[in-house]
Amino acid sequence: MKKILLFLLIPLFLFAYKIEIKEWNKKDTFYGFLKANHIPFSLYYKLPKKVQKQLASIPLNSDIYLLKNGSEIKQALIPFNDKEQLQIIKIGKAYTTKIVPIRYSVEDKTAHININNFISYDVYHATKNPYLSKKLTKIFSDRVNFKALPKNTQIDLYYKVKSRFGKIIDTDIIYANIKNRYYDISAYKYTDGRYYDKKGRSLKGMFLAYPLRFKRISSPFGMRFHPILHKWRMHDGIDFVNRVGTPIHAVADGRIIYKGWIRGYGNVVKIKHKEGYITLYGHLHGFAHIRNGQYVRQGQTIAYLGNTGRSTGPHLHFGVMHHGKWINPVKIRKSVKVRLYGKRRKRFLAYAEQIDEKMNQKVASK
Repeated sequence: MKKILLFLLIPLFLFAYKIEIKEWNKKDTFYGFLKANHIPFSLYYKLPKKVQKQLASIPLNSDIYLLKNGSEIKQALIPFNDKEQLQIIKIGKAYTTKIVPIRYSVEDKTAHININNFISYDVYHATKNPYLSKKLTKIFSDRVNFKALPKNTQIDLYYKVKSRFGKIIDTDIIYANIKNRYYDISAYKYTDGRYYDKKGRSLKGMFLAYPLRFKRISSPFGMRFHPILHKWRMHDGIDFVNRVGTPIHAVADGRIIYKGWIRGYGNVVKIKHKEGYITLYGHLHGFAHIRNGQYVRQGQTIAYLGNTGRSTGPHLHFGVMHHGKWINPVKIRKSVKVRLYGKRRKRFLAYAEQIDEKMNQKVASK
């Protein structure tokens, strides 16, 4: 195992001790960690309340670094968010703690990949990066059918690799191009976090396909016989069925214009988006940490599925209004695109040209 730079605050003679890297799994708890390593639990109560709360939900698959003398822990580094980690140090018979920043290294990389098998196999074989193929398929999911990718498809990439102690933690794709005899599509990641093609059109629609993970759709958009009122009436949304407490996500960037109770809908969140769109999320069990007037990002958790209001069982009522008229949410999933205009588009085109020049220089140097 790599020992260089693992514990910068340790005297050099301690590098004779062994270093273990433990992956934090679903069954692990901070209490269990302390108990298993004979560390007094009083250490936990001396920590700030904010840190105590975060240690209750250490990210799954996080790497815990342990410096050990036999079975005894001399030091431990336990990350509790993306930026900070708890350092436990044993001095004599006592333990002390520090909150220290997590240090990552970031490296720029490029790759040219020929796809002749499966994209996951060929991309990993060429880069040894476990994140790239999944991120690629997500970026181009609305444009490319990866299950029927023609042979000899070529992929060019410019990406940043984030690593910690030599292990890849994450990857950020800045530019990608997929080219074959049928199409040639480029994706540039811009300052708003979206991916655009060469003309400044987003690769994905303005809206997520769905606001939650669901088991089934119990009632589509359109006329229906109401299960409670027992008469035919317009159903101005889609009902998604799942368990109470399932997270509900904002389908697009926007501002919360209503959070509260509406007769029939129960607990409701309304979000105002660009281009005259408003989305409604009804029958909610409860709300996330949101407030009226708050700006939320696409994919952000805003509430939790429930059974409030006029409802026959746990579900989400999801409605979409465009310029004051209810429309079928299914039709907006891929049809509504984000486009750059005016000065933003000019800045983007200049940025895309810089990326193209960088990629051309990389090709010329090989």
